[in-house]
Amino acid sequence: MKATIKRRIVSSFVLIILITVIVFEIFSIYFVRYYYYSVINDNLKNEILYTLDKYKSNLIEGNIENLIIDDADRYFRSLNPQVQILNNSKTVIYDSLGTNMVGKSLKSYIDIDKAVEGGMGQYIGKMPYSNDTVMGVSVPIKTKEGQIGVIRFLTSLEPVNAKINNRVFIFLAFGLLVLISTAGLSLLVANNLTRPIYKLTKSAEKLAEGQFNTVVEGSKFKELDALANTLNYMTDNIKEKEKLKNDFISSVSHELRTPLTSISGWAMTLLVDPTDTELVTEGLEIIENESSRLARMVEELLDFSRFTSNRIKLEKQMTDFTELCLEIKRQLTPRAKSLGIDLIINFDPNHIMGMIDPNRIRQVLINLLDNALKFTESGGVVILNISEDEKNILFEVIDTGVGIDHEEISLITGKFYKGKNSNSHTGLGLSICEEIVKLHKGEMMISSKLGEGTTIKIAIPKGVEE
Repeated sequence: MKATIKRRIVSSFVLIILITVIVFEIFSIYFVRYYYYSVINDNLKNEILYTLDKYKSNLIEGNIENLIIDDADRYFRSLNPQVQILNNSKTVIYDSLGTNMVGKSLKSYIDIDKAVEGGMGQYIGKMPYSNDTVMGVSVPIKTKEGQIGVIRFLTSLEPVNAKINNRVFIFLAFGLLVLISTAGLSLLVANNLTRPIYKLTKSAEKLAEGQFNTVVEGSKFKELDALANTLNYMTDNIKEKEKLKNDFISSVSHELRTPLTSISGWAMTLLVDPTDTELVTEGLEIIENESSRLARMVEELLDFSRFTSNRIKLEKQMTDFTELCLEIKRQLTPRAKSLGIDLIINFDPNHIMGMIDPNRIRQVLINLLDNALKFTESGGVVILNISEDEKNILFEVIDTGVGIDHEEISLITGKFYKGKNSNSHTGLGLSICEEIVKLHKGEMMISSKLGEGTTIKIAIPKGVEE
């Protein structure tokens, strides 16, 4: 199972604090033990050195046996630590507790080894005559003649260990308290973090079900607030697209119904009196025009369907733009004249060549020029400029028509958008043009001023291969 964010936050917090507490406990216990043992060690060292200095006058040079004979109990039995005196052979010749160590050689104790070598040694461990852990400090006994033996002070560590254990218990209790507090705090933090995420999830589920009137609440967290704003923006965008789609369906239904009604009406009229030549001619012309209009709308819808499903595949070939411009001029000049508009097409007579899909680029240019003629009043001018630079073929369609409102420029290439002054059938023409240009890896830019006209610039790479 995948872990929830809440569980992951709580477990992460607890794990971090647990590791921190363990490290703290280990170091605390180590330093407490080190502190207590260091104090005891220093005390034993100081006591040994003080004792040796105090009774130095009683040491008979070169003979440690005389120290024992000279009533050593009078000097050492009153001391708090256990006192052992050894000769240089590590044999115990005196023990203030009177243990059975007297007469035995102690060769496995590191403190005695160091003392015999002339240094000062420390030992922590067990002694054969007791179950207590002890600390022993050994120092060499020296006279003017040299080292004559070793004096060793030992003390039980059990009282100190009891104190250390008490401190350890306090540390462990404190660590446990910290862990419990951390778990509770992390749970509160996790709830505080996941509650807005849960709300966002619920709102997203409503949006997924089509409840686009849902408003996603913001959050005090910057990132979640940004996500909420994004969801609200997305919802508004979906609602807008939904409205455009519904308007499009309504508009297309109306646009399709109008020519069909006209065709049906004239067909019925012609059936009543098919002998009236003038009436038949007029009716057939209307039927032909309305059929062409229907065919254009259907073709736009089919193109839109192909583009949205990525089923358009360009059929590129080396194309002569001079010939393409002449074809477009022949096709649109009669219409421009009938509208009283001056159509000017400027192109390089030296034959601009490029690797494109000629049918699709023709579709783009005719669509743009058709729009320019549609929105330019009689007496106006529509210009198509075709040129080239090092890498691109450049198209420029300029008209002196009604222009486009600044707020609409960013919207007119959107799917289904028809605009305030548009008399487009489907609102897909510019959207399809932009998609064709993008398929050629080109760019289309639109600039316009309301009441003065519109300019559309297109740049298409000359030799782009798929």
